[in-house]
Amino acid sequence: MERIEQIIASLRQQVQTNPLMRDIVELIVAIGEQVLASDDSPAERVTDAAPSHVGKKEVPGTSADERAEHHDRKQGQAEEQYSPPSAEDLERLVEHFRSGRAYQIHASQSRRNEIEHEQERPEFLRGRDRATAVGGRDDTTAEPLYDVELVATRARLKAEVARWCADRLRGEIPYEAETRYYRSAVGRAKALPQCYLWMLEYRGPASLLEYVADCYDAIADVAELLPLVPRAQRRPRWAEELLDVAAAIQSALHHVLREAGLDVRRYPDPDQDAVFTWLKWYTRTFQKFIQRHMELRDPADFTRIQRWVEELDRLREEMPAAADPLNDLPAEDRHDNAIEPVARMQLATLQAKQHLRTLRYHVGHILRGSIDQEHHWRRIREEIETIVELGVPPSNIELRSILLPIVDDMPTDDTYLTQPVRLVLREIDRYITRQEILQPTEQEPPQPSEEVRYVRPVLEGKTIVLIGGDERPHMRRAIEEAFGLRELIWVATRPHESLELFVPYIKRDDVALVLLAIRWSSHSYAEIADLCKRYGKPFVRLPGGYNPNQIAAQIAMQAANALGLEAPAAGLEPATL
Repeated sequence: MERIEQIIASLRQQVQTNPLMRDIVELIVAIGEQVLASDDSPAERVTDAAPSHVGKKEVPGTSADERAEHHDRKQGQAEEQYSPPSAEDLERLVEHFRSGRAYQIHASQSRRNEIEHEQERPEFLRGRDRATAVGGRDDTTAEPLYDVELVATRARLKAEVARWCADRLRGEIPYEAETRYYRSAVGRAKALPQCYLWMLEYRGPASLLEYVADCYDAIADVAELLPLVPRAQRRPRWAEELLDVAAAIQSALHHVLREAGLDVRRYPDPDQDAVFTWLKWYTRTFQKFIQRHMELRDPADFTRIQRWVEELDRLREEMPAAADPLNDLPAEDRHDNAIEPVARMQLATLQAKQHLRTLRYHVGHILRGSIDQEHHWRRIREEIETIVELGVPPSNIELRSILLPIVDDMPTDDTYLTQPVRLVLREIDRYITRQEILQPTEQEPPQPSEEVRYVRPVLEGKTIVLIGGDERPHMRRAIEEAFGLRELIWVATRPHESLELFVPYIKRDDVALVLLAIRWSSHSYAEIADLCKRYGKPFVRLPGGYNPNQIAAQIAMQAANALGLEAPAAGLEPATL
């Protein structure tokens, strides 16, 4: 089988330039599938075949025993000459070819058959699922609710990674930044159900990934806006147009994914499928006719995605998102069930959307390691402040999705950590904490750095107090294991809390060190430092995240003398309190 697979690999290369070879390859695949579909193996057919003397005259001078012995001898020789391949080998052969053009042609033919079958169905059944509930009851009247936050977050993550992969294909990503971002993106994807970052393995043209990213961003916007559509047969004009635009955007995403080589028929994208399924339900339930882009034979042109994004921006200004969407309905259609409660959420205005796109632009430069990072960090701070001033809540899904890949790298001095930025970072921290609780993932602990090995001997078996942010179970265990702690006391902070709330933790005899996560703390580090000095506890400010290696580096720099370490780590200078 190894030799056969080598020949197959050579054939697949020749197929690209020689159309005649394609027929040969497809023939081999067809034969393999036919053999697999057979109930009996070749060996069984040889064994079960009738003896050669049946129906023939007996040869004179030979007994029945001699004839039987002669037949067994011939059958044994035949079995020695023919050694049939096992079913496992045949399956490997077919699966090998399914990754080539033959399988693509087969999938394309299946799609054509599906379209032709759909056209043959009665008009009132077209587009409907055949599956019904137990007992034959049609269960298509129930609204296929989807998690707005999950779909929007997942789609924007895939858009972000698609743009990053496009930059990587163009050679714009520094090598030292590639591995770090890759791990960050995969970690965030694992925290979301059904989030597959297929573009990380994509090797096609980078320009196609730009369209993929635009389509994913647009489907995220659609997922946030659709809950605002009234559940009624009489709809305002903006709702009618929104449904048409949503159909075009989900079709464009479906089309561009097929162009990128994904088998969306067998493995549909969950975000595109959620929007499409909801549109099918809405059109059946409330007699809304969507003229275009709801069938496979009518795909939307993904190269025109920006046109539909502009339409969404225009509709965003027309729809009463900031007020009550029911105000646009006739009086007789204003009832409590017309719109789900999830729809009464505060969405970004068109002006805020423009600033969100500018923010995404500058974040992209940080991810690419562009020159003049200080300029882009300053613009990121300014855009965050403007977005919050425009009324976008710090917990906004799109705002959070844009900042997540750079949150651990943000500067920590007061020039950048203004009040709006702190509010946004605090909400991001809460989101990460919530995800770790809802979707726990097994992550390999980072390799201990020289700084960790340097400070561990004086912290092992002792207790550390960490002030700021919300407790993350995974990071708590990682910190305790890295330093061999007896316990890590994680004290969350809230605005306007009294410092006296921290005293019972700080003054404990077994507490060897106090850490302050200044990015997420609502208290000044000077206030906490004075409190630690009062009780004689070493105090360390954490400007970055909770990675044990980062924490160890700050401990070595700020509290080496206070902890009684013999000498500072190489290249680090201890600071006194």
